[in-house]
Amino acid sequence: MTRTRFDQAGKQLVREALDGHCIVETDAEVPADTRRIDLWVVPRDLSAPIPDDLGLLGRITSRSATLEFFHNTPSGDELAACLIKHGEFRHHLSRRKTLPPAPMQWVISSGRPEAGIIGLGFRPMTAGSSGIYESPPLQYTRLVVVNELPVTRDTLLVRLLGAGSVLKQAIAELQALPPEAPERRLALPVLLRLRLTVPAELAQQTSDDQEFLMNTQDIVESWRREAIQEGVKQGLEQGERKLLLRQLRQRFGSEISGEIERRVAAASAEQIDLWAERILSAATMAELLAD
Repeated sequence: MTRTRFDQAGKQLVREALDGHCIVETDAEVPADTRRIDLWVVPRDLSAPIPDDLGLLGRITSRSATLEFFHNTPSGDELAACLIKHGEFRHHLSRRKTLPPAPMQWVISSGRPEAGIIGLGFRPMTAGSSGIYESPPLQYTRLVVVNELPVTRDTLLVRLLGAGSVLKQAIAELQALPPEAPERRLALPVLLRLRLTVPAELAQQTSDDQEFLMNTQDIVESWRREAIQEGVKQGLEQGERKLLLRQLRQRFGSEISGEIERRVAAASAEQIDLWAERILSAATMAELLAD
């Protein structure tokens, strides 16, 4: 099972990032002693391009994969347990009548699990960014050490699964993106939901909780401002649509059908402005609504 609220948020972030691109199963059962995989993802269409905004996360999940999240760096034994569980899971899948694609395991660790890397024979991947390690071939596992990843937009979504200064830096980068940036629209709601899970009582908060609350305070304020601005904008646009329909009815009377009303309701703000400019000069409805 997922270990901390931060790991739970990591599962939510990855699940929502892959929604529509992959079949994602949460807490997939490993039948040996009812252990569970954090996430099991299978792309819906292997020929479909990976969305560019997913960056490293998209490449990790471009093929069938299981993901295990460690906000707290795992010990060697914990990493070894992941390998055992994954081997049992692959064996379980191989016994199905319809064989699913065999998954590669990706362990996402906030820090470097030195004992596990040495004891289990992980080595840096020769092709790929720093911070990514691979196990001996028959263990079918790769390890992402989040605090060793390059600080680029390509790795941003994965670095949001980190801890401490790495998470703080990733949150700041996310906040600096334009409001319409896909990564921002994806991750901000997950971070805000994570804030709601932090206990209100200071005595019940961990040091990670307190640091996270401080690092995301600016995000909360900007999210509120953006929500207010978006609401005002939508209100203004709705008012413009109502005004245009009223003017159309005054000018063309019974010609304003349900179809015309639907066109006005679905039109962009730019189209509404254009039609409003034509309201006095257009001789017919067709002329006014011409593209």
